[in-house]
Amino acid sequence: MPSTASATAAGSGPILIAGNSRIGGIAEHAHYQAQELARRGFEVVMLCHPDHLERPARRLYRVIHTPRWRSRPGLRGRIAMIAGMALDRYRLAFHVLRLRPRFVLWDSQTEYFAPLWAWPHLLLRRLGTISLANFHDPVRLRHFGPLWLHRLSLFLLYRTLDGGLIHGAVPSEAGIPTRIILKEAPLGFFEEVHGEGQADQRAHHGIPAGAPLVLAFGHIADRKNLDLLIEGLAAVPGAHLLVAGSSNAAGQKQVSDYRALAERLGVADRVHFDDRFISDEAISSYFAAADIVALTYCRDFVSQSGVLQHAAAFRRPVLVSCGPGPLRQTMAQFALGELVEPDSAAAIADGLARMVAAPQDRGAAFDAYAATASWSANVDRLLELEGAVRRARGL
Repeated sequence: MPSTASATAAGSGPILIAGNSRIGGIAEHAHYQAQELARRGFEVVMLCHPDHLERPARRLYRVIHTPRWRSRPGLRGRIAMIAGMALDRYRLAFHVLRLRPRFVLWDSQTEYFAPLWAWPHLLLRRLGTISLANFHDPVRLRHFGPLWLHRLSLFLLYRTLDGGLIHGAVPSEAGIPTRIILKEAPLGFFEEVHGEGQADQRAHHGIPAGAPLVLAFGHIADRKNLDLLIEGLAAVPGAHLLVAGSSNAAGQKQVSDYRALAERLGVADRVHFDDRFISDEAISSYFAAADIVALTYCRDFVSQSGVLQHAAAFRRPVLVSCGPGPLRQTMAQFALGELVEPDSAAAIADGLARMVAAPQDRGAAFDAYAATASWSANVDRLLELEGAVRRARGL
């Protein structure tokens, strides 16, 4: 039997979701999990920043806002960012003590700066708190700092967690401790939101009505190989590319870099940019305008893509490159488009040329994929995971 302290810490309160990501696929994923849990009658509370997805009107769950920290250039900005990330985790610990949640669900298994914030969560776990996470990127690569700090951060992160949802088989190089219980769960579709007065993206960007249009949607990040996509596009006469999404942090290639590349390659008139946050109401206009959706990730990308869910909802074929993982597995199982070798402009050009020259009816493939991808199945696996963790811990 669990001790009184354990039973008290584990609690019978709401499901508490730590929504640290503001926008993008991770934030969307947590939102839809919360919506599905709320539909089933669970009390759900999400701890997030005030600008989390900017969609308060459609939430079925309760929100507790935490102060928004902003990334700024320079040493002071970096220190402020680290402090903000750490404070987010301390606030989470405070609300765990206050709400005594049924369990905590972290929107992602982020280890960044764990030596600064892990300690209260280690204590809460000893007191009986169940902490689960969405393992979006099971292979955690070192992005900054010395290797020993990266390893220490991962060690502390995994000590705070009991289990997680993963989108595919666990890669051998992930290094996730066997103590952590993992369950494979699909992503569901992101709902289509159609705003009034929907913009005609082709007309807005001066794209000819009959020209093949490739859409690269979401955060502008180096791992999406937009430079190679532009090079590949240059080899496919008549095709246009629309890059839609907000720029990433300093240190990553910026829109100005991609514009300059398009100028050098002589395709500036065929590469268009919408460098801003795209609201829910505007998303459908981009996918409706596109003929092909590009997911040209680098070899190190071994997770699933939220943009695939948008493409599937609008039945737009995808041009995909990535490393071994759920996205590659999905492409191998369902004929949703072309899967090409990662990190190769030539492979992108070949795949894109095939899709432009011979468009295929992929309706049956999208139907089959939709039958396997649902938030109901995702949350079923989440609740199964909770039960497995409780049995393993004797709670």
